[in-house]
Order: sequence, then C-alpha cells, then structure tokens
Amino acid sequence: MTTTAADSVPPGSVPSDFTSRVNDRLLRLADGLPEPVRAPVRTLVAGPGKFVRPRLLAAAAGFGTADHGRLVRLGALVELIHLASLLHDDVIDEAETRRGAPAAHTAVGTEQAMLAGLACFALVGTEAADLGEGVAGAVSAAVARLAYGELLDVERAFDTAFPLPAYLELVQSKTAELFRLCCLLGAAEVRSGPGEAAALVRFGTALGVTFQILDDCLDLRPSQSGKPVGTDHALGLFGAPTLYALRADSGGELATLLLSPSFSTGDMPEVYSLVEARGGLEAAARLAADWHDRALAALGELPAGGPRDRLAALAASLLQARS
Repeated sequence: MTTTAADSVPPGSVPSDFTSRVNDRLLRLADGLPEPVRAPVRTLVAGPGKFVRPRLLAAAAGFGTADHGRLVRLGALVELIHLASLLHDDVIDEAETRRGAPAAHTAVGTEQAMLAGLACFALVGTEAADLGEGVAGAVSAAVARLAYGELLDVERAFDTAFPLPAYLELVQSKTAELFRLCCLLGAAEVRSGPGEAAALVRFGTALGVTFQILDDCLDLRPSQSGKPVGTDHALGLFGAPTLYALRADSGGELATLLLSPSFSTGDMPEVYSLVEARGGLEAAARLAADWHDRALAALGELPAGGPRDRLAALAASLLQARS
C-alpha cells in the first residue's frame, strides 16, 4: 500500500474512515487466500465486527504523527489475529454461531475451519514481516503467547479448584495479550518514548483483563450483547465469578452441579443462583474494578489531552458494553 503526504495523520487524530479502510484491507487479504479457505474468512470479515482492537491500536498511536496507510495495515493485522483465533476458538468451544451467522466449522467442517485459521495466522506472519522487523518480532511473540493461553484454557477444563492466580495468567495470555499488542504497536508506530509506551502497554493489559472478567459474568446471565449464556460452563471453562463461588462452595452443591454428566446450558439459572449466593459475582466485580483502576492509573501517566481522552472514552464504551 503506497502512502502519500495526505496519508499522514496529525498527532491525536484518528481518520474518520479508519475502520472502513481496515475492513477493505481485510477483504483484500482474504481474497489472496487459497480458494478452499477463502470463503470462511471472507464470511467472518463481512460480519458485523466492532473493530475493538484496530480502534485501540489507532487510539494508542494518537500520541504522535502516524502514517494513515501503515495504521490501516496494522489495524487489519491485529484484527486478522483476532479472526484467526475466533476460527479456532469456535471449533474448541463447539460454538454454533459467530457474528449472527453459522460458525465456520458448522458451515464448512472442522478441518476446513482449522485450516482457515492457520491460513490467517500464516498471512499475519507475511503482513507483519512486510511491515518491518519490529512489527514482526512483536507479533510473533504475541501469537506464541496466545497459543500458550489457549493451551492453558484447554488444560484447565472442569477444574473446579483452578486457582485465581492461574486464571489471571490465562487471561493475560489470551484476551489481554492482544489488547497489549495493539497498544504496543500503536506506540511503536509513532515512536513514543519509553515511559509513554510502557504506560500504554500497562493500560492495554489491564483493560484486557477487565474486559475478560466482565465477559465471564456474561456467561452467567443474558445481556443486550446477545452472548449465549452458559457456553463456557458447558465446556468446563469457569470464569472469575464461578471460580470465586467454588472457593466458598463448602457444601459442594455448585461443584456437583457443574461436574454432572447431564449438565447443560439449561442448568444455568441454578448455577447463577448458586454463584450469586456464594458471593462470586460480587467478588468478580471487585476484581474487575481493581484491574480497571490499574488501567486508569496507567492512563493517568500519559499526557493530558485529546489522545488520552479518546483512550479513556474507548475503554469506557468497551466496559459499558460488558456490564
């Protein structure tokens, strides 16, 4: 993608057409994939995504002068990592839908969906290398950590004694890792100073952890997000509220229910009642508030003004949607 002077973005500004250009870039990248894996990737790209990660990257790049063309490519890059992980996660989680459409593995089969995810990760490597050695190194390290987080998630299935520190390590290796990468790439693209870049990375990590804790709460009760209830619990993947409640489950009723061979999402109202009675939701809310405070503390280390305000507004909107 050739850039011109018109592509230079002044400090603190995010182009109004940023997300549409990121989407166009993703479609072009998908069109370059081999035919057998092109369709599921294009379908996912065409879905109503929120572009959370590209928007976070662009906001993190607001503390300097960014090149619009490169910023679009970087936004597409982090979204492509997210899409690749969704293709694999839907297979592992046995999800039936994604973005209002049948999940790829239900439409084209498990093998083709997994290969589509691998093709996306390969494309991520190619794009990152073309964007420069620094981008390639940061992306490869992040993808490796994402894979480690996925492994931790699979290994802990149905572990009712899963420790909270291990849960936080898992979350930081998955959701928070990609948020961290967005802030890192945004800061690097505008050559932020070491202190500014470190604050942005801490902000992204803490925001990602907060986001995931609140997302865990959505697995217990319906919300306007439309997220299906109980899918993680049915797979034995217990989030922060349930893990806290299990620590207070002296009579073993919650653990017995969760480990029952007949457990299904239809049992979620009882799970919700037990988790709430044991203080799980309240404890998870405190944990989310603690990580949110960490994000705000990191944000407070950044220069006051428009870019910081935009990051704060983006964080608030993301967390509000998860509340």
